[in-house]
Amino acid sequence: MAIGISVFIGISTALWLIVGCGGKKKKKGAAGGAPKPSSAPPAAPPPPPAADSKMKPPEDKEKSKKSEKKEEPKKEEEKKEASKKSEKKEEKKEEKKEEKKEDEKKEKSKSEKKDDEKKDDEKKDEKKDEKKEDDKDKDEEKKDEKKEEKKDEKKEEKEEEKKEEEKKEEKKEEKKEEEKKDDRKEEEKKEEKKEEEKKEEKKEEPKAGEPKPHISVEPAGDVGFQSEQQEQKKITLTNTHDKKVMFKIKTSDNVVYLVNPVFGTIEAGKTAEVTITRNKAPPKEAKLVIVNSVFSGDDKDLAKSFKTGKPTGGQVTVKMNAK
Repeated sequence: MAIGISVFIGISTALWLIVGCGGKKKKKGAAGGAPKPSSAPPAAPPPPPAADSKMKPPEDKEKSKKSEKKEEPKKEEEKKEASKKSEKKEEKKEEKKEEKKEDEKKEKSKSEKKDDEKKDDEKKDEKKDEKKEDDKDKDEEKKDEKKEEKKDEKKEEKEEEKKEEEKKEEKKEEKKEEEKKDDRKEEEKKEEKKEEEKKEEKKEEPKAGEPKPHISVEPAGDVGFQSEQQEQKKITLTNTHDKKVMFKIKTSDNVVYLVNPVFGTIEAGKTAEVTITRNKAPPKEAKLVIVNSVFSGDDKDLAKSFKTGKPTGGQVTVKMNAK
């Protein structure tokens, strides 16, 4: 704007100088020269200058110069204001450029930040993937270790089973040996028992001149019991004499074996029942001896009758055993 105004002022000043100098020369020429006679009529006077003509009288020129001088400070101020405005515009442009640059920087920093965040996310994802892979590897290693441990455990179990089987075999062998020893002992005991039985038979056999028993026992043979429980068995005594007889029963172990009745009488040809009770106890052989005689004395005190008189019948022995 200021440049346009200064150009306009320069052009107007140049035109004014050119027009003003030309008018002066024409006037001087007209005053110095003698008037030439002319047959032609006198020329008409020139018309007055138009109001908007650039040709101005000297007074007007002075006025215009003064007005121009007055207007120069205004123009200078206008120039300064225009320059200030242009500077402000330039400053605003610069500010806008700076703002644009700042915005671009911000956008760039944002994009860079986004890129960094993406990179961080990618790194995190990579770390996660690596961690997953590591976890997988660890899990596989653990599985392999467990498999190895199971294999070792199975081996140990097999070895233990083998040892157990060997121990069982050893125990079986030992048991067989013990059974063999027990069998030998039992055989020895049987032999000893047979020998004892033979001895007892020899003892029980009535000697020459001894009386025969007045009673018989049923069932004949040994009476058997269970050692792990209390048990009762019954035997029947029969009077084989033609007279009334009395009997007394004795046992080799009065704690384990109990007899009821201990004393009794039997009429000729009649029978009497006797109960034998064995208490729970370890296996042990015992015997029961029946002393008998023709009745004499008092039924109520048979013990005294046996003490006062000698038995007329031979003794009967019954063997008892427990398993």
